[in-house]
Amino acid sequence: MEGKVSKENTEPEKNTATVLKAGEKFFTYLLFLAGVFFFYHSLGLWLKMEPPRSASAAALPLGISGLWIFLCLTLLFENHFKKTPLSGIKSRREKIRKGLQYAFPKEILVMLFAVIIYFILLIMGLGFYIATPIFLFGTMSYLTRKKYILNILWTAVIMAFAVLVFRVLFGVVFP
Repeated sequence: MEGKVSKENTEPEKNTATVLKAGEKFFTYLLFLAGVFFFYHSLGLWLKMEPPRSASAAALPLGISGLWIFLCLTLLFENHFKKTPLSGIKSRREKIRKGLQYAFPKEILVMLFAVIIYFILLIMGLGFYIATPIFLFGTMSYLTRKKYILNILWTAVIMAFAVLVFRVLFGVVFP
């Protein structure tokens, strides 16, 4: 067996180096925009500093965000020539629909909706001690599909831990 080489490991990969995973191009644009945002704010801070500005506390964020933008531009240039799973689709509307389906599968949408409902309950004044167990039990029951008794126990353990550590030990006041 030592002298044999499996055929799976010797075959070169077929053109996978030029194919990006879904969302890679979009994420690079998102990183670029974040870099521009940080560069803008660090430049504003740098301009407020007294000379010598190059030795100020704002020089490091300015340099790092500038490097961030440069690296993102490099990635954007490289990614421009690569294909994505959506490259074969001509319609922009269809590309957006397929991209959103990939980025937000059903489980993600349900959890996002649950978090929004949880925040709304807290804002409406339901309170941490009522809204949090409902949120925890509901989301765990959805994700684990049944196992309700175990979910009740986990909810109780998490709530007890949160209250003991944050309320009792650290003195944090819950909403």
